[in-house]
Amino acid sequence: MMRTLILSSLLLALSSCILLVDDEPRQITVTDPQPVPIPSPRPDTYTYSCNGGRLVVSYVDNNTVRVFYDNAFQTLTLTRVTPLRTYVGGSFVWELDRNGLGTFRVGGTLVRSNCRI
Repeated sequence: MMRTLILSSLLLALSSCILLVDDEPRQITVTDPQPVPIPSPRPDTYTYSCNGGRLVVSYVDNNTVRVFYDNAFQTLTLTRVTPLRTYVGGSFVWELDRNGLGTFRVGGTLVRSNCRI
């Protein structure tokens, strides 16, 4: 009798420790990460200190900048927003990353790099 009582108590105590597990695996959906566009600076004029000299960039609106280079303003238009914000006008290219670092190219040649306000 004592043995039956101990076994019953043990079963009752262990029943709270039973873990129910679902045998069917869940479907997991994985999606490709979407690129995050880099916001443009507020419309204003900024002087960047760069490797290679200073560069004055005027943000006219969300799609246009004017870069003062070679004693004249060059007008560039936004062509890409990720992974870099890229403005192009003729042979001039101004690129700005999400950390605010810019590069300026003329005819494919890097003339200013590590540009920061």
